[in-house]
Amino acid sequence: MKTFTSLLTFLAVAGFGAVAAKAETVILTISVSTAAEQYYKVQEFLATAQASSEQAQERVNTIQEEGTQLEQEYKELVEQAGSDILTEEARNEAKEDARIKYQEIAQKQNELRQFAENVQRQLAARHNTQMSLFTKEIMEVVTEVAKEREASIVLDSSGVSQNGMPSVIPFDESIDITAEVIKRINADKPEEDAEEAASE
Repeated sequence: MKTFTSLLTFLAVAGFGAVAAKAETVILTISVSTAAEQYYKVQEFLATAQASSEQAQERVNTIQEEGTQLEQEYKELVEQAGSDILTEEARNEAKEDARIKYQEIAQKQNELRQFAENVQRQLAARHNTQMSLFTKEIMEVVTEVAKEREASIVLDSSGVSQNGMPSVIPFDESIDITAEVIKRINADKPEEDAEEAASE
């Protein structure tokens, strides 16, 4: 998740002598990844995506089984084409059938490859699009909370630096707004979903 940063706001107070007053810097933190994981829309989308992936896998298994069957038939035809028991005419027919069967195997392999590539591309595109929308919705709530608390900056505590350490390490839990954001983004969660979540 990208770190959300609000613009630092300065309040100028005019008076006799034009004295400027500097606003106090208020810093808040949020784990955007945690908020996303607990956002009901994200959970519903991931469940749907998982179901689509499983359906695609079933189709892949079917194509593979069909390919395996074709390979078995091809082997049998090759054996017939080299059999001394069959007549030359029968062997030639088996040889021709084997050639055609080999083409069918190639077509089946191509079908499997294209199907897998298309599914992966479609699922990835859908995932990126939906997650971008969900992130935008979460950030709108983050902005709302930040304005209410007159924050100057909000840092994403879910980030990790190159050495594997957290990029933000808050020591004061009162500045973390993750729970509040999660509460608000799930405020319009359908009652049925809420009851299911409570029973789990």
